[in-house]
Amino acid sequence: MLGQRLWQTRSRLCRPFVRNFTIAIDGPAASGKSSTARAVAHELGFGYIDSGSIYRCATLLALRQQAKDDSPEVADLITNAHLEINILPNTRQAPQRVTGMSRLCVPDVQVLMNGEDVSREIRSPEVNRHVAKIASDGQVRKVVLDIQRSLAAAAKAKSTGCQTKGTAANSIPSGVVMDGREAEADSVPGGVVMDGRDIGTTVFPQAELKIYLDASAMARAIRRWDELNSQLKETETGANQPVYPSVEDIARELEERDYADINRTHSPLRIAKDAVVIDNTNMTFEQQVYSITDLARERLGLERKYDDI
Repeated sequence: MLGQRLWQTRSRLCRPFVRNFTIAIDGPAASGKSSTARAVAHELGFGYIDSGSIYRCATLLALRQQAKDDSPEVADLITNAHLEINILPNTRQAPQRVTGMSRLCVPDVQVLMNGEDVSREIRSPEVNRHVAKIASDGQVRKVVLDIQRSLAAAAKAKSTGCQTKGTAANSIPSGVVMDGREAEADSVPGGVVMDGRDIGTTVFPQAELKIYLDASAMARAIRRWDELNSQLKETETGANQPVYPSVEDIARELEERDYADINRTHSPLRIAKDAVVIDNTNMTFEQQVYSITDLARERLGLERKYDDI
């Protein structure tokens, strides 16, 4: 009887996720969308797409070609580029807002553009200053929309859902390349987590779970400043070392970006009618990740796991 009960419990907790479950996470700049989405995808065994990196790649291409932000050339540049967004098997520590001991981890993401690793360069201050203008271009957004949906379809096909046969709940998803080999996972295809500014309203309006992640402008500025300075410490010192702006300067840049995103003509930043709004100004990173994970589990017909967090 006990063995049967244990089997029934395991069967209920590890039954397969549905293949096409989509989690859309929208919100303003520096609200924690990317790191949160990566951690949620890792917890659920889902694929992950950072849609912002696509616009950043378009911006980097424009800067390299010295094309104007509103030039039709930008759409052609991103159309002809080959992009790859890879979840790496190594993980880094979650942001400092995690309190105490935690098993929460945030997978690193590698962005390849025409075979070149541009993961760091697309996060530079120069790209930050130009990306809003390029992302507001209607033709660019049309091209990126197709790329987003294609990448999401591929990510869903590779994602794993609930792990089985004793594998850890946060195992590396299948389809991830490790040392030249595709990672193995004893699990079934799951879904995808995508973050951006119009994912729940334009890219995937029928997403099974929509999240709008928000925070105060100053909280977002401090997080962005921490991120930039963390990158600075990881690079070699030298005469050509970039000088990053102050928290106050970043706050002004974020407010300008918010205004541009909210007031652009094509797919402006909006809260989807059926989105769950999460203000994480005073939340730990762990709390926001687990709250979204449990929302997804509920909609998948699974038990909540993190009510005590």
